[in-house]
Amino acid sequence: MPPISILIVLAAQPTLAAPVIGGQEESGFPSVVSLGAEFGSSMVSMCSGNLITPRIVLTAAHCGEGIPESVIIKVGRAFFGADIEAYDHAIGFEEYLSHPDYVELTGFQLGSNDVGIAILAEDAPVEPTFVNRVELTDADIGRAVKSVGFGVHNAEAGTGSGIKRSADLTLDELREQFLVAYATDDGTTICSGDSGGPQFIDVDGIWVQAAVHSWADADCVHYSGSTRTDLTWEWVLDEVEAYHGSRDLCEINGWYDDDVCSTLCDEPDPDCFADTGDTGGEGPKPGGCACASTGSQSTAWAGLGLLLLGLGWRKRR
Repeated sequence: MPPISILIVLAAQPTLAAPVIGGQEESGFPSVVSLGAEFGSSMVSMCSGNLITPRIVLTAAHCGEGIPESVIIKVGRAFFGADIEAYDHAIGFEEYLSHPDYVELTGFQLGSNDVGIAILAEDAPVEPTFVNRVELTDADIGRAVKSVGFGVHNAEAGTGSGIKRSADLTLDELREQFLVAYATDDGTTICSGDSGGPQFIDVDGIWVQAAVHSWADADCVHYSGSTRTDLTWEWVLDEVEAYHGSRDLCEINGWYDDDVCSTLCDEPDPDCFADTGDTGGEGPKPGGCACASTGSQSTAWAGLGLLLLGLGWRKRR
């Protein structure tokens, strides 16, 4: 493994974006967006993000570093779709916030709390996704994870950004702040422009975001790190509550009593229960789930693992 000193923040400069190296073009994961700008008929992809409420996109703090919020609000856009040059929807921002304890990555430290939120100017036209808030452990090392982003496809040339791609990776290290994934044998990894994008894990058939892409080695050939949501989630929830008036994503996103049994909600979902008939009481729906969720989340979260990286502000070429 290369020494930490060679790691750099690929988007420390307000240059522009680049996609997942290797991997595959991705038509799914509609909640994953490109964060960039639109100038007439020209679109620029700068970072990636993931929708967690109808108005809030979770991304990396460094994606807004050095850019006045007024500029982000004036020209910034969240592009929905698989390709920003043929996007399905483009929505502007009304606010951009970085974690108050964000520390940037340098040649001597990996940084910390690299999370931010972009608040959309109108409700998004796609479904948000769940986010992990249960602490990960060494038992999660080795779990399969999926990273999604709009970064460069060719690290050397810095080309190919603006197209959504996904990478199937593995959680190889669990660090205090980061999930670390090594590049696969065929070179699949995260790179510039994937910054802020989500690292997912499958929990009972549901894609759950467990990290935010933060950094990679200088050439995107060895490994990458993604900021853990389990360690930064309280600040995110504070901002969610300030905007929506609730900390319960299932309430905000309309996931209670929507004809879908959601086991990851803060409260038991009525869709997971059915009238038992003889007693007139409530019981698990046939073929459904018991939804024994209490406290902050269902125990189904307990077996999570994740990783990944990315970053950038590199212009499409």
